Amino acid sequence: MLVPQPACRTVCLIIHILNTADMKKIALYILCGAAALFTSCDPSLLDLQNENTLSTGVYWKTESDIEAGVISVYGMFYRQGTWTRNIYTQMIGMADEGVSYAGWTELNEYTKFIFTDYNFGEANTKIYREHYTAIFRANQVLDNIDNVAFADETHKNDLIGQTKFLRSFYYFYLTTLWENIPIVLKTSSAADKPMQASADEMLTQIETDLEDAVTKLPATRDANNYGRPTKGAAYGLLAKAYAQHHKWEDARRCLEWLIDGEGKRYYDLVPNWADNFSNQTEDNKESLYEIHFSLTNRVGFDQTDNYLDPNAQLGTQIEMNQAPTGIGWNNIEARRWLVDYYKREQTTDGKNDIRLFYTLWYDGAASDFPEYPNQLIYGKPWNSDWGNRVFIKKYSTDASPLYYWNNNNFRSLRYADMLLLYAEALNELGATPSAKAIECLNRVRNRVNLPDIEDSSFYNGSQITGNKNAFREHLKIERALELAMECVRWVDLKRWGINDTNTLNELKTRDSDFNNFIIGKSIRMPLPQSEVDNNPNLKQNDQY
Repeated sequence: MLVPQPACRTVCLIIHILNTADMKKIALYILCGAAALFTSCDPSLLDLQNENTLSTGVYWKTESDIEAGVISVYGMFYRQGTWTRNIYTQMIGMADEGVSYAGWTELNEYTKFIFTDYNFGEANTKIYREHYTAIFRANQVLDNIDNVAFADETHKNDLIGQTKFLRSFYYFYLTTLWENIPIVLKTSSAADKPMQASADEMLTQIETDLEDAVTKLPATRDANNYGRPTKGAAYGLLAKAYAQHHKWEDARRCLEWLIDGEGKRYYDLVPNWADNFSNQTEDNKESLYEIHFSLTNRVGFDQTDNYLDPNAQLGTQIEMNQAPTGIGWNNIEARRWLVDYYKREQTTDGKNDIRLFYTLWYDGAASDFPEYPNQLIYGKPWNSDWGNRVFIKKYSTDASPLYYWNNNNFRSLRYADMLLLYAEALNELGATPSAKAIECLNRVRNRVNLPDIEDSSFYNGSQITGNKNAFREHLKIERALELAMECVRWVDLKRWGINDTNTLNELKTRDSDFNNFIIGKSIRMPLPQSEVDNNPNLKQNDQY
């Protein structure tokens, strides 16, 4: 069932304004509630108004009602099944860059394409349910906004643009994980049995929403509203959707706006690569969209289930989730091949790639980076008992000991990603790599002091820049190193296709989890069986 709230219950919408004492430029106003529709009730009860609470019959009357509804959609970022914790394990773990040795067997098996319990809460039903709760809230806004008189039509359009961006954002990850999912574009009730859509149909809907959003969202936000999407954020997500759909000309058009068009005024690579992952350098010019986190409310062990609580936790558990056993939960870590790939090339001044230092923590880091002595992560030195394992350093903070949450914004859409995707789109559209595609690739390399690909001491630059297929294959490496552990790699692997034995065998050499991968099946997760059982319009994914 897609509506998690019980029938005949309404929940008051409450705005919680973040008080960012730590000076973070957070703009999200989190609403810790959602309005439920009256469904499955005796019709006579619908004539009664409870004077002590709000109902959908008397709500959705003012601009502030709509604003609160939009805020409630942002509020779903702060759930275990979205961007507080579990999605990092699943998105990184299924890709060839990550592996889970979590003590919770089902949790680590779900990253290894071993899906035993289709109703497993942490990695299946919870992620699924909480994404659809966000979509439920977005649909309420879109269904009611035209019935409200706005003093400023621009403000109304901005709210529509924000909501369509957010609905697309949640649908993008649902489609990435499950593909064949219910398409729900109107406020749903517990009795609804929505129709199932294919991945192609879902991507088309995402593209439709985002094409409208780019016409309504502003190009920039002031510091008090950095948490809200801009035109550039919508173009970035739209480009990724078109790329997944292999609509390369449409992807090129979006990326051209960002890189060669108006977006040049707002976005660029930051000089210091590590600034993209520090809680001290958020909302910089490389960021198209960030999920904003805060430690304003240092409460509880987990995100509260009380939708009315104005003190709900607004942090992320990404750091605890990836920290080694004894420091954190160690639900996800990195594959060793990444270390080796980073070390293939040295920088123009004879050092190792600085991205390795800020991305991974491993036994040889001290000798690989002598310029950074006395290395600590999560407040601890390397423990020899960890052997050859590789832990994730990206998005770690200076906190020691770790608190259950941190306040480091997650950079969901980054300019470097757009540059490499632009290079990919241009390459797919041409007979050979264009000068612009090569330029975009080199911009990403040069920022971390690597030479132009033509001058690489390891890669055969002339072959890469002169051959479409060789350029495509090399982009797969460049994206792995630039965007490791950012929930991008699984999206990339799906776009490139794991649809033949040769590709699968290559992945197995880097990640033994792919020994469990079944072509035609494992590219998508099983739908929660409870959803399939409750909705005759849903069919379980193939081979499950």
